[in-house]
Amino acid sequence: MKKTVLLSVIFLIFAALLVSCALTEQKGTETDTQSGTATVAPAPTAATESGGTEPAPQTEGPTSAATDEPSTETEPATEPPASETAAPNGPPPIDYDVNAHLGSKRVIIDAGHGFADPGCTSEYLGGVYERDICYEMATLLASELEDRGYEPVLLRGTDTFPSASELEATAKELNMFYREGELVDNYIFSAYERTLWANIIHRREPVALMVSLHINALPDYDYIRGTELYFTVDNGCAEPSGKLAGFIETKLREAFPDVRLKKEGCPWNDSYIVTKWTEMPSVLVEMAYATNEDDAKLILDNEWREKYIGALADAIEGYIETR
Repeated sequence: MKKTVLLSVIFLIFAALLVSCALTEQKGTETDTQSGTATVAPAPTAATESGGTEPAPQTEGPTSAATDEPSTETEPATEPPASETAAPNGPPPIDYDVNAHLGSKRVIIDAGHGFADPGCTSEYLGGVYERDICYEMATLLASELEDRGYEPVLLRGTDTFPSASELEATAKELNMFYREGELVDNYIFSAYERTLWANIIHRREPVALMVSLHINALPDYDYIRGTELYFTVDNGCAEPSGKLAGFIETKLREAFPDVRLKKEGCPWNDSYIVTKWTEMPSVLVEMAYATNEDDAKLILDNEWREKYIGALADAIEGYIETR
């Protein structure tokens, strides 16, 4: 009997100890949940546009970015080369004085093409090429402007022009924007190279404007004739370029009332470069069509040449005197 009672007492004491331990463990768990430090689960990830993953932003609680000291070490700033500071298919940065032309009486005359680039011709011109016609017209215009008290600057001679290395070295010296890949020594004074050269001349001593002289050609449309004028509408000198084109149009219409004359303002692209990369007012003048028989006769006629050059000089003088 006594042995049975003793076993019952021992069993009851053991049961009580088990219940006490269970209650203590439950209380400790509740205390940790309410007052302890919570463990933050890893943030879910979100798919990126490239197909990878990146942490999704946390919206609550402090982050390491908010609590860490900012770093004071930075990479030294480096200025990119001038040749790399603008997209190739857009206008260059305006890092020049867009009003520098206003006080000048210097006029750049660009005789289109030249050297290994003969330009156009036709059966009606008797073996004469655009490069030669343009140079002859450019020298006539230079002489006329000089007689009127202006300072003409021929962009090229008959057989001289700056090399690609000279253009690049000078552009770097003057801290100018340029497109390095466009400068090539191939005995062709390209439209881009001549425009950079014009800008170099202008930066050394400002010029009032530039006129680029050309002859047109459309072999499949030999009935088209007349003069075409092109100027930019979206570089730093767009407004005065349009004004200059207006003066040229007016004076040519006065001199040649029956002429077909087209004037066009061009938005940015890589056509008509000599009107868009220039840092001074500029107009490209396609004087006549080599592929039109009537125009070709005029091109070779000295009287027409003198009259045409007189109209251009009147336009340039009118523009400069009313700026």
